[in-house]
Amino acid sequence: MKFLLVPFIIIAMCVSFAAALVGMLFLTGTVQTPQELRDLFQTAADTTRLADELTLREDKLESVFEQAAEFKQRYEEDLRQAGQLRDSLLVEQVKNGARKDSLLRWEKDLGRLSDSTFQVRQEENLKDLITLYNKIKPAKAAEILQQKGELSDTSVARLIKKLQPSQMAKIMGYMKPEYAAHLTRIIQEL
Repeated sequence: MKFLLVPFIIIAMCVSFAAALVGMLFLTGTVQTPQELRDLFQTAADTTRLADELTLREDKLESVFEQAAEFKQRYEEDLRQAGQLRDSLLVEQVKNGARKDSLLRWEKDLGRLSDSTFQVRQEENLKDLITLYNKIKPAKAAEILQQKGELSDTSVARLIKKLQPSQMAKIMGYMKPEYAAHLTRIIQEL
């Protein structure tokens, strides 16, 4: 008989708690009618959510962090594209320098330039190329320097010789071994 009384006591306690809760809702004025009481317990809306004007600014930070992550992603993509454009611009500047060098040779061959003027202009052009090759990525620089017809092997050797030693080593490391050996022989002869 004792064991039957325990469930009845538990049920009675739950019913009395519910009755006390309903009484408190009416007493405090939270609900006025039984219809409001029913709507309070059967509503589909989230009653635990506070109104926007009552939420703390810290609660709104999540959306700010999401926006920051989007902006960071866009920034990184723009930065990557800018790097590619910069590299492509440097490559074109290097190619223009090589074209300038070949034009100087043609002018000299045609007799329009004296030897001293040719050497001065060629040195200026070489200085410009050195500045550009010190900025460009070594793999791309090696690729350009190995192209036949862009610069003569002697011009490439002179250019490589005047680069910063670390940049020179990196560029030579990316070249085909045969071409790097060929350039090394020319550099020794200079």
